[in-house]
Amino acid sequence: MQKIKKILLKRFSKGIIDILLIIGTVLSIKTARTACYSWASLHCIVSIIWYALMLVHIWQHWAMTKAVVSKWKVLKRNKITFLTIAVFILMTLNIIVFVFEVNSQLVRIHHILSHVFWKVIIIHTIQKFKRLVACFR
Repeated sequence: MQKIKKILLKRFSKGIIDILLIIGTVLSIKTARTACYSWASLHCIVSIIWYALMLVHIWQHWAMTKAVVSKWKVLKRNKITFLTIAVFILMTLNIIVFVFEVNSQLVRIHHILSHVFWKVIIIHTIQKFKRLVACFR
Protein backbone atom coordinates (compact mmCIF):
# COMPACT_ATOMS: atom_id res chain seq x y z
CA MET A 1 0.00 0.00 0.00
CA GLN A 2 2.84 2.38 0.84
CA LYS A 3 4.38 1.80 -2.59
CA ILE A 4 1.12 2.70 -4.37
CA LYS A 5 0.77 5.78 -2.17
CA LYS A 6 4.33 6.83 -3.02
CA ILE A 7 3.70 6.34 -6.75
CA LEU A 8 0.38 8.25 -6.74
CA LEU A 9 1.93 11.24 -4.97
CA LYS A 10 4.60 11.77 -7.63
CA ARG A 11 4.13 14.76 -9.96
CA PHE A 12 4.02 12.53 -13.03
CA SER A 13 1.20 10.43 -11.50
CA LYS A 14 -0.74 13.57 -10.62
CA GLY A 15 -0.41 14.68 -14.24
CA ILE A 16 -1.64 11.31 -15.54
CA ILE A 17 -4.66 11.41 -13.20
CA ASP A 18 -5.40 14.98 -14.34
CA ILE A 19 -5.27 13.97 -18.02
CA LEU A 20 -7.54 10.98 -17.34
CA LEU A 21 -9.95 13.34 -15.55
CA ILE A 22 -10.00 15.66 -18.57
CA ILE A 23 -10.68 12.72 -20.89
CA GLY A 24 -13.33 11.43 -18.48
CA THR A 25 -15.03 14.82 -18.34
CA VAL A 26 -15.25 14.95 -22.14
CA LEU A 27 -16.55 11.37 -22.32
CA SER A 28 -19.07 12.02 -19.57
CA ILE A 29 -20.38 15.10 -21.38
CA LYS A 30 -20.55 13.25 -24.72
CA THR A 31 -22.28 10.18 -23.30
CA ALA A 32 -24.78 12.19 -21.24
CA ARG A 33 -26.80 12.92 -24.35
CA THR A 34 -27.53 9.23 -24.83
CA ALA A 35 -27.80 8.24 -21.17
CA CYS A 36 -30.76 6.27 -19.97
CA TYR A 37 -31.84 5.68 -16.39
CA SER A 38 -29.59 2.64 -16.04
CA TRP A 39 -26.43 2.21 -13.99
CA ALA A 40 -25.18 0.07 -16.90
CA SER A 41 -25.35 2.97 -19.38
CA LEU A 42 -22.08 4.14 -20.90
CA HIS A 43 -22.57 7.53 -19.22
CA CYS A 44 -22.86 5.94 -15.77
CA ILE A 45 -19.89 3.63 -16.29
CA VAL A 46 -17.67 6.46 -17.57
CA SER A 47 -18.86 8.73 -14.76
CA ILE A 48 -18.23 6.14 -12.05
CA ILE A 49 -14.67 5.65 -13.31
CA TRP A 50 -14.27 9.44 -13.50
CA TYR A 51 -15.61 9.75 -9.94
CA ALA A 52 -13.06 7.21 -8.66
CA LEU A 53 -10.28 9.15 -10.40
CA MET A 54 -11.66 12.35 -8.85
CA LEU A 55 -11.38 10.80 -5.39
CA VAL A 56 -7.73 9.95 -6.14
CA HIS A 57 -7.22 13.55 -7.37
CA ILE A 58 -8.72 14.96 -4.16
CA TRP A 59 -6.54 12.61 -2.10
CA GLN A 60 -3.44 13.69 -4.07
CA HIS A 61 -4.21 17.32 -3.22
CA TRP A 62 -5.63 16.70 0.25
CA ALA A 63 -3.54 19.37 2.01
CA MET A 64 -4.76 21.99 -0.48
CA THR A 65 -8.35 20.77 -0.26
CA LYS A 66 -8.31 21.05 3.54
CA ALA A 67 -6.69 24.47 3.40
CA VAL A 68 -9.22 25.84 0.89
CA VAL A 69 -12.12 24.66 3.03
CA SER A 70 -10.73 25.66 6.42
CA LYS A 71 -8.65 28.82 5.95
CA TRP A 72 -10.23 32.08 4.81
CA LYS A 73 -6.96 33.42 3.34
CA VAL A 74 -6.49 30.34 1.15
CA LEU A 75 -10.17 30.37 0.16
CA LYS A 76 -9.94 33.98 -1.05
CA ARG A 77 -7.02 33.09 -3.35
CA ASN A 78 -8.64 29.86 -4.62
CA LYS A 79 -12.29 30.71 -5.26
CA ILE A 80 -12.59 28.45 -8.32
CA THR A 81 -11.09 25.52 -6.41
CA PHE A 82 -13.57 26.14 -3.58
CA LEU A 83 -16.43 26.34 -6.07
CA THR A 84 -15.24 23.09 -7.66
CA ILE A 85 -15.27 21.39 -4.24
CA ALA A 86 -18.73 22.76 -3.43
CA VAL A 87 -20.28 21.65 -6.73
CA PHE A 88 -18.53 18.26 -6.43
CA ILE A 89 -20.21 17.79 -3.04
CA LEU A 90 -23.61 18.75 -4.51
CA MET A 91 -23.12 16.29 -7.39
CA THR A 92 -22.12 13.59 -4.91
CA LEU A 93 -25.29 14.15 -2.90
CA ASN A 94 -27.36 14.08 -6.09
CA ILE A 95 -25.81 10.77 -7.15
CA ILE A 96 -26.36 9.27 -3.69
CA VAL A 97 -30.06 10.12 -4.06
CA PHE A 98 -30.00 8.25 -7.42
CA VAL A 99 -29.07 5.08 -5.53
CA PHE A 100 -32.47 5.16 -3.83
CA GLU A 101 -34.64 6.66 -6.55
CA VAL A 102 -34.36 7.98 -10.08
CA ASN A 103 -37.16 10.09 -11.47
CA SER A 104 -37.48 12.87 -14.02
CA GLN A 105 -37.29 15.64 -11.37
CA LEU A 106 -34.03 14.26 -9.96
CA VAL A 107 -32.63 13.86 -13.48
CA ARG A 108 -33.48 17.53 -14.21
CA ILE A 109 -31.66 18.57 -11.03
CA HIS A 110 -28.73 16.36 -12.07
CA HIS A 111 -28.62 18.01 -15.51
CA ILE A 112 -28.62 21.50 -14.00
CA LEU A 113 -25.90 20.60 -11.49
CA SER A 114 -23.85 18.80 -14.11
CA HIS A 115 -23.88 21.77 -16.48
CA VAL A 116 -22.64 24.03 -13.68
CA PHE A 117 -20.12 21.37 -12.62
CA TRP A 118 -18.69 20.91 -16.13
CA LYS A 119 -18.24 24.66 -16.54
CA VAL A 120 -16.54 24.97 -13.16
CA ILE A 121 -14.29 21.98 -13.93
CA ILE A 122 -13.30 23.48 -17.28
CA ILE A 123 -12.45 26.82 -15.63
CA HIS A 124 -10.55 24.98 -12.86
CA THR A 125 -8.61 22.97 -15.47
CA ILE A 126 -7.69 26.07 -17.48
CA GLN A 127 -6.67 27.89 -14.30
CA LYS A 128 -4.42 25.00 -13.19
CA PHE A 129 -3.11 24.11 -16.66
CA LYS A 130 0.42 25.43 -15.98
CA ARG A 131 0.66 23.09 -12.99
CA LEU A 132 -0.48 20.19 -15.16
CA VAL A 133 2.24 20.92 -17.72
CA ALA A 134 4.79 21.19 -14.89
CA CYS A 135 3.99 17.59 -13.89
CA PHE A 136 5.72 16.38 -17.04
CA ARG A 137 8.95 18.42 -16.83
